[in-house]
Amino acid sequence: MSIGSIGSTLSFYQQDQNYWSQVQNEDAATSADAALINVMGQAETNLAKGLASIANQTALNRTNSQISALVEQVLNPSGSSTSSTSGSTGSSTSSGSSAASTPASPATAIGTARLSTGTSLSSLGILPGGTVTVSAGTNATTYTSTGTDTVGDLINALNIDLPTNAQVVASVNTKDQLVITSRNDTDSIAIVGTGTDAAVLGFGVGNSGFQPTAASGSSATSGSSTSSASSSSASSSTASSTSSSTSASTSRSYATVASETASSAASLLSASGAGGTLVDLLA
Repeated sequence: MSIGSIGSTLSFYQQDQNYWSQVQNEDAATSADAALINVMGQAETNLAKGLASIANQTALNRTNSQISALVEQVLNPSGSSTSSTSGSTGSSTSSGSSAASTPASPATAIGTARLSTGTSLSSLGILPGGTVTVSAGTNATTYTSTGTDTVGDLINALNIDLPTNAQVVASVNTKDQLVITSRNDTDSIAIVGTGTDAAVLGFGVGNSGFQPTAASGSSATSGSSTSSASSSSASSSTASSTSSSTSASTSRSYATVASETASSAASLLSASGAGGTLVDLLA
């Protein structure tokens, strides 16, 4: 065997070793990719379960709170009455006055979703091109998502004070809820969106329309009376009484309360957006 043939054999052997070394490296890289994909998939599953649990608990707490308030309002209607009586022998004088006034307050929309100004709209489920429209009186402001924007961008758009825009002020309160307030105390507020775009912000079914509170009128009443009498056997007396009622309520049956309670619960749960679906599938 010549030296040339030996060199060719060694070169072929080296190529074969290089090939198998490359195959082993590719197998290792493929295994690493598969492991990374499995870890990412598990992380996505855990994230979905966590979000579902949070959404479910928030909806349940909100429902219980609303139900308790509704039942309390029905069973304990507000009302007050006052009366005074005075009497004296010979002569008596009585006078009374009452006044009550509550200023008007603007319509205020408070969302039920937990968010911040830095929360991306896409993470809430608002896709590029999705819209959220806020109406106040006869004006409306429509915001269209770009796909890379945040809740802060939506707030900035709603706060632009143009004559044709809805006259509202938007912000996030200390409870991480989106709050939209009318600039006056006469306009009502309505919030709608494409698909569930309004619901994921906390303005779903049962929480999309808001009315201002009208000012309560002031009232004053005054009166006086004087009387005198004399008798050899007895003296006369006079008495006066006044009563006022600040509110009247109509009693409702327990069947009505149950119906309203069920309606409130259903509305609040449906307003939680995709939370309920995640709970059903993953929790």
